[in-house]
Amino acid sequence: MMHFKCGSMMLLILVSVMSPSVYAASLECNGNIISAGITEEDLLNACGEPTSRNGANWVYHKAGAIPVMVTFGNGVAMFIRDVNSEDSVSPSAPFGDHP
Repeated sequence: MMHFKCGSMMLLILVSVMSPSVYAASLECNGNIISAGITEEDLLNACGEPTSRNGANWVYHKAGAIPVMVTFGNGVAMFIRDVNSEDSVSPSAPFGDHP
């Protein structure tokens, strides 16, 4: 029975390591690292207006950096990722198919 539990644990670890959240980007504004959970108001205070907005998707494109998309749900950042990443959602779909 212990062998089954060890195998299940390894599978859980592999799924966790390979989950799309591994590809989450970060956004730095004025020396502050921005992460999921920040409110729209706090993000605006920290980073200013985004380069573009499309509904719940805000894009920040800072000079010399990869563009980053922040996706909101109920006024709180749910996902932060590189615009060019494979798991990025389309601008018209606020939550896309991201888990």
